[in-house]
Amino acid sequence: MLHYRHRADSFYRGAQDLEILDAMEHAAAIGLLAVHGCIALADALLMAAEGERPRGDDHGQAARRLRDWCSAKEIDAGGIKHFEWLLGQKSHFSYDERYVDVQDLLKAKMKMDQFFKWAFQSFPEVATIEETDHA
Repeated sequence: MLHYRHRADSFYRGAQDLEILDAMEHAAAIGLLAVHGCIALADALLMAAEGERPRGDDHGQAARRLRDWCSAKEIDAGGIKHFEWLLGQKSHFSYDERYVDVQDLLKAKMKMDQFFKWAFQSFPEVATIEETDHA
């Protein structure tokens, strides 16, 4: 779990750093960092909840598993919608011919922030993970 949490934190910090350097120059990269930061955080959440993360490239599976787990444990699953939105934008940030504009960037950062906030409130064991824990 620690490995995925560290990866999520690294992507999150990278998005913040690129925004400081030049948000518009790095808008697509910031969007991708937001997507991948949330994928890594979802992996950490699923490791905490179920003991394993999804395998393969279907990251929507992670969102579905998180929804199912939250439903079973009666935890508000509202934050997962932010993760799902980012997953839906992954190709736009990576491959799309359409320009990644300031609105895309701002929304991606907001969705990343909201997913991280929801995750840490809903899964406090992931929010407070210590260096002595093992993945």
